[in-house]
Amino acid sequence: MTKKKLLSAIAGLLVTTGIVVGVFLVFRFVLQSAPLETVMSEQYGNRMIDFELADMNGNTTRVSASSGKPKLINFWASWCPGCHDEAESLNRVYAKYKDEVEIISVNVTTEDTVEEAQAFLDAYDIQMPALLDEDGTVSAQYMITAIPTNFFVKRDGTIDKITYEITEAGAEAFIKELLDDNEDDES
Repeated sequence: MTKKKLLSAIAGLLVTTGIVVGVFLVFRFVLQSAPLETVMSEQYGNRMIDFELADMNGNTTRVSASSGKPKLINFWASWCPGCHDEAESLNRVYAKYKDEVEIISVNVTTEDTVEEAQAFLDAYDIQMPALLDEDGTVSAQYMITAIPTNFFVKRDGTIDKITYEITEAGAEAFIKELLDDNEDDES
């Protein structure tokens, strides 16, 4: 191969790589700013099911419809690409709203291992409570058929919205609706 052909091939590869990266960045920007789509569900308007699960340290946490706080309940597994995609967004949402909204993550441990779940939590420095659904009871009660799945629950304990993969902008929009709904209830 001549030097000219080699340089031409390298230039072509660089241009192609630039186009692919550009398309990816545009796609990510559009995806991050697009509103979340809700999942069709018969659960809307139903009262959430209270549950108790242990965290990574064996401490039990009770999640209750009657806590008086709106909630975001995130079901996830360490092997799930969408869970990796949403982890940093969930961290930012948790940091911003943890005092106003109960934000809980539930590892679907029947589809994962405790060790892999811990590695995931460490890799993304997850700060929100991470509970283990080791026997699958809570996942079954919430009819989880896809991972990730996110439940947005009103202060009165009723299920308002359900989504699959979450974006920061979409989650904030739904959380603001929950908080606005709470203000309307108080007036």
